[in-house]
Amino acid sequence: MQTKWKTIIGLVLLVIAIYFNIHWIWSCLFLFWAINDLINKRTYFIEDVPRSTNPVLYWIIIVIWLVLAVYSFIPEWWWFR
Repeated sequence: MQTKWKTIIGLVLLVIAIYFNIHWIWSCLFLFWAINDLINKRTYFIEDVPRSTNPVLYWIIIVIWLVLAVYSFIPEWWWFR
């Protein structure tokens, strides 16, 4: 059995982000997902979405990952000034 360190670290970060309400961890995860999907030319959101067969949906998901990464990084107080 091969140890999936990136997956284990991601799950730990997810639990920490939710438990302690730390938004910047979500930014890191969204950014990692976007970069990983760009490298692999496919994404997975509910189901597999390859860029070759569903380019529009693929790019919509990638853009949403990137927007969420930026949005999650901006402090909450900034939005409600």
